Amino acid sequence: MTRETERIAALRERFNRHVLDGIPKLRKLGYNPFQFLEMVQRHNGVVGAAKHLLADPRHTSYGFQRLYELDKLEDSVEFAACLPWFAELFEPHELEEARTRLITHRFPLQQRLAAKAAQPPSWLGEH
Repeated sequence: MTRETERIAALRERFNRHVLDGIPKLRKLGYNPFQFLEMVQRHNGVVGAAKHLLADPRHTSYGFQRLYELDKLEDSVEFAACLPWFAELFEPHELEEARTRLITHRFPLQQRLAAKAAQPPSWLGEH
């Protein structure tokens, strides 16, 4: 495995953990993302599931709608994909779809991205 392949594999794992670590908080709010977790199994991880969800611009998932109702779109895979440290895992058209969904649902994307960028994860400094 090359260094670049190892770096991308590690980034995929960070993305997986970032999304999955938020699930207990969502369950406490009354949302159990069991369909998403099944999708994670079918699509070889959270990145694969996110790519599957972003593949159809005419469809917004039940999970996204639930997060919208709970005012928790910052916990969506769409927002996670837009975080600058994870964006390279996605194709430009996937990122555009993620942004479009969030903005269409009146999510303050730029404001939330700026807030996250002000406190980036500690692992970003690792080599």
